[in-house]
Amino acid sequence: MRTTGRTFLAVAAVALALTATGCGSKGAGGGAAPNGSDNGNGGGSSAAATKDAALTPAALLKMVGDKTSAAKSAKVELVTEIGGTKNEMKGAIAWDHGMQGQLTGSLGGALGTNIAKAGGDGSFTARYLGDAMYVNMGDGMASQLGGAHWIKYNYADLAKLMGPSGESLKKQLQTADPIASVRALIASGKINEAGTETVNGAKTTKYTGDVTADDLAGQAIAQGLTQEQVDGLKQQLATAGATSDHIEVWITADNLLAKKVEQLQMKAGLFTATGLYSDYGTQVETSAPQASDTVDFTELMNGAKTGS
Repeated sequence: MRTTGRTFLAVAAVALALTATGCGSKGAGGGAAPNGSDNGNGGGSSAAATKDAALTPAALLKMVGDKTSAAKSAKVELVTEIGGTKNEMKGAIAWDHGMQGQLTGSLGGALGTNIAKAGGDGSFTARYLGDAMYVNMGDGMASQLGGAHWIKYNYADLAKLMGPSGESLKKQLQTADPIASVRALIASGKINEAGTETVNGAKTTKYTGDVTADDLAGQAIAQGLTQEQVDGLKQQLATAGATSDHIEVWITADNLLAKKVEQLQMKAGLFTATGLYSDYGTQVETSAPQASDTVDFTELMNGAKTGS
């Protein structure tokens, strides 16, 4: 494979990881209050009932965080957009032991075009396990990989590739659940109720807030990053021109997350990550592809450096 092809595989991996986690600029951090928890499959206090009990938005969102985490899995539709490029994924994920599951989708914009030039068509299947992500970009790309359909991206290798922000992304993938945004709002103390809307046929209450770069760094520290890594993350946010994260979440009457949107204004353009969640508690089974049909990403990058 040409060196440029391997380079775009690196960029594609980062795009898929960012899409899967919703946003790569913060850790999931923080805890959720135990009150109001159940198995995540309905029942318990409704959002309306908790509001009648005069709970603050922060207290309500703690209950939402607890219940959504306890559900352990859901069907998802994820979209990221920046600079005219849209990446889309859908499938089912579990988060009881880090992010696990399988998603299919497409890479858009210049990235999709360049992947196509390298042999793919922009579509992919991604499997997420505890320590690695596996990506299949189709038969066309396999012909460029010695016949192997799956590329293995070890999270530790992605962390090395991306530096401090990669370490944050690695931790998100290994501790992922969909309510990182909810917890970030709680941590910020800047929560606004913004009316009701229907999402996927269900009535929801919308909450919004803006979290600063310092708030994001605090979340990263809560995930166990070193001060050096946090400083590097803040520097990368500053370099990108992103000073705050605008967060919107939609909560069902059963205190579950139905939708979330995050927006960061970056030098490359407005970065928007949107997630839709349904069928909480759905069964999720995934496993690593056969070793004979897999090539390690580090081998591809080493080949690119030597020009082979």
